[in-house]
Amino acid sequence: MSKSCPYCGADTGGSGTCARCGRERSATGWRPDPTGRHEGRYYVTGHPTNRVREGRTESTDPTGGRQLPDYVGLPSRTGIRTTWLATGITTAVVVMVTAVAWAMLVEGRKSPPPPETGYLAVLKDAGLFDQFNSDANAVAHGRQVCRRLEDGEPQQGLHADKIAVDAFCPQFSKGFHVLETATVSGVFVLKDSAGVGAIASDGATCEGADGYSDVGGDTPVTVKSGNGEILADTPLGPGRGGTAECQFAFSFPVTEGQERYVVSIGRRGEFIYTFEQLRARGVRVLLGD
Repeated sequence: MSKSCPYCGADTGGSGTCARCGRERSATGWRPDPTGRHEGRYYVTGHPTNRVREGRTESTDPTGGRQLPDYVGLPSRTGIRTTWLATGITTAVVVMVTAVAWAMLVEGRKSPPPPETGYLAVLKDAGLFDQFNSDANAVAHGRQVCRRLEDGEPQQGLHADKIAVDAFCPQFSKGFHVLETATVSGVFVLKDSAGVGAIASDGATCEGADGYSDVGGDTPVTVKSGNGEILADTPLGPGRGGTAECQFAFSFPVTEGQERYVVSIGRRGEFIYTFEQLRARGVRVLLGD
């Protein structure tokens, strides 16, 4: 009695051996593709599957597999690798996100640095730290600025004071005014038009003589506030000119914030200015005839 090949349907002549597929087996493995679509097709316990190959190159052919009896569909190996790779990437991403979230959580739990640290750093960056002799002295000054503001003093001060306010009492930052500092130029002119010997000169330098002998390079120029606080002082400096006129040029720094500024030159009187007047016109004093 003749039989048919279970793989390709060819007549085996009763021997159980197919001229194309070989002896009938229930083994799992590669066999010639009965559909002729590919070089080989993979069988599982005698069932044809969708897995095929050309030489060593494997692929899938579900269309050809469904033409065969007892067809079994197998997942592609590429799909398995892709699934594994995707799972691995997803796992790596989850691990990385978890690590970042944990780092942010730990960072958020750290105590913020004390205000002194930021205050000193900004002072140094601004080049203002040199006016203090130590970190402790700078911090003490900053705290004192805030205490004065809390006691109701005007919300104004120097640049270093503003840095202290930002660090230690930021509630005053918005209304705090940084005072401007200006370098004021001055000229003191001693005249002796009548030629009474009020000026001694060697032709290049000069100074007061006789009744004006108190006027010279060492004569002090003092700047005070309205309440008598000394704000600046400098010597008059060397005189230039002859016996008819001797000029002394000087300069001093002054910071706004005072209602008035009182400038005195030795014992030759006091002269009152506003900050705007000093900044715009400076000081010019004339003595003698």
